[in-house]
Amino acid sequence: MRFALPGGDSLAARVWSTPAPRQIVLGVHGFNDYSKAFEPMAQHLAGELGATLYAYDQRGFGANAEPGIWPGADVLLADLRHIAMQLRQQHPGLPLTVIGESMGGALVWVAASESPGLAADQLVLKAPAVWGAQSMPWYQRFGLQFMNALVPDMTFTGRGAQSLGITPTNDIEVSRELGRDPLFIKATRVSSLAGVTALMGRAQSLNSRPQQRSLVLYGLQDRIIPPTAVCDWLTQLSASGAPGTALDFVVYPEGWHLLTRQLQTREVLQDLHQWLQAGALTRRQSTQQAQEAVCAKGL
Repeated sequence: MRFALPGGDSLAARVWSTPAPRQIVLGVHGFNDYSKAFEPMAQHLAGELGATLYAYDQRGFGANAEPGIWPGADVLLADLRHIAMQLRQQHPGLPLTVIGESMGGALVWVAASESPGLAADQLVLKAPAVWGAQSMPWYQRFGLQFMNALVPDMTFTGRGAQSLGITPTNDIEVSRELGRDPLFIKATRVSSLAGVTALMGRAQSLNSRPQQRSLVLYGLQDRIIPPTAVCDWLTQLSASGAPGTALDFVVYPEGWHLLTRQLQTREVLQDLHQWLQAGALTRRQSTQQAQEAVCAKGL
């Protein structure tokens, strides 16, 4: 399917439908990924929760025009808010949960925290990309700025990172599938790295919180968004004392970046299922508890 946008544009999307759904879920994918990322989660939530899940390819990603070209954070925010409002109108009376993975998590956090907000009842951030320049080593920060000024169209393939064991999952089959998938972007422009870094910094430094009930899931084995960056974000949240609903956290000691596409997927899906049903989470942590666990790993 496609989501129609103002001005005549549209975005490629997928839907996992359930007859007479009890909940609606919108998935917002991560950097260089696309809507297929939500396949395992969608099948679980449709079968176990009676949910219909939608996921769309963000501009510059997936099956849309100009893949690999960063469209700008404000454009991505406007698209997310418009699609969420479409689903709210299309499914009146049903609770709408927006789930953001990695970059999608940062986008959801910003969209819901900043005016005019996000039309959703619940939010879930999976391994949110809250790694702004302020949490990067000085040489990495200035190196990115320098290259973006001189060679913004230069690309990186990520092979060097993979040789160092910096992968998003411990499931070899998932890694192989991503490597074969023609819609998964493998060569990243410097300008796109600069754009997503600015978005991550915007999410990391927010002093306001969403009004919606929210759940944050993070794994301490994450090689993509390191614990040091998440520690900085959690420390900021604890210190800000910003108003908003209480946040629920689950920190997985053995969890990787792609929490629903790793070898330990089952427990993550069970926790998500339970939380969406407003059940008590045995692994639930407060902001302070999550901060202590993540910051200890980042030392």
